[in-house]
Amino acid sequence: MRMMHKYLEGFWRWFNTPWPLPGGLVVEPVGMVEFLIILVFLWWGATRVRRLTRRVLSRRLDHATAYAISRLTYYLMIALGILIALQTVGVNLSSLAILGGVMGVGLGFGLQNIFSNFASGLILLFERSIQVGDYIQIKENGLHGEVKKLGVRYTQIVTNDHMDILVPNSQFVNGEVINWSLDDSIMRIHLPFRVPYGTDRERLRSLVIETAFSLPLTVRDERYPPTLWLTAFGEAGYDCEMIVWVERAGLVRPGGTRAQYNWALADALERAGIEIPRPRQEVVLAPSLVVTENASSSSST
Repeated sequence: MRMMHKYLEGFWRWFNTPWPLPGGLVVEPVGMVEFLIILVFLWWGATRVRRLTRRVLSRRLDHATAYAISRLTYYLMIALGILIALQTVGVNLSSLAILGGVMGVGLGFGLQNIFSNFASGLILLFERSIQVGDYIQIKENGLHGEVKKLGVRYTQIVTNDHMDILVPNSQFVNGEVINWSLDDSIMRIHLPFRVPYGTDRERLRSLVIETAFSLPLTVRDERYPPTLWLTAFGEAGYDCEMIVWVERAGLVRPGGTRAQYNWALADALERAGIEIPRPRQEVVLAPSLVVTENASSSSST
């Protein structure tokens, strides 16, 4: 029992022993425990405030603005809470100047990408050029999908294959990004096909327009009518394009939308008896080669 008491006294003495750190900082293990407890409650409180702020602001503001304000409030509470927690455990913030200068040099070289993504995230949150729910495409690598989460360091993109991809925010600020749903929720698609020469073009135009309106994704607006373009005179027939304006449900699934229209167009052309011309190759057998082959076979016999 006496040994146990002795060990407990030694542990408590060690637990309250000051630890000198660079920059004139002095901390105690008991202070570190208090600091961690404060951080846990700080994180819990900041999370609750963020959710409450977002829920309240969503009633008066749009979803993207409420999201941006709630996220910024969350980060400000975390930053201020850490400063308060440091002062609570007895850390003199003025003594952090030297340590902060050393860390600033290291951060400038080693963590510049992180700070670049952080600054880009703040720009996106306030500029609102990309919002949660937008369907975007990065031209550099062709990645496209729906924005599921817009964070300060990265943006979460959900592809059409339901793959979650985390994209650094700096790519949206420094690169070229196509936002298919920024101002307008419709898009025009071009579906190329070919018909043989001699096809009734007016009949073909009516057939294409009727096929476009047979699908539910086609926009029903007189300002955006579907039509037929004759783009070139090919070797085997007219090179044409089916021009259709589709709604948001179609633009967020570009591959499936094109496949759906191509299928309907192929069925319509087959029912109308219009055959899609195939490339032809002609093989001409030169007479001199035949004579040479016959002569070589006779000499060998």
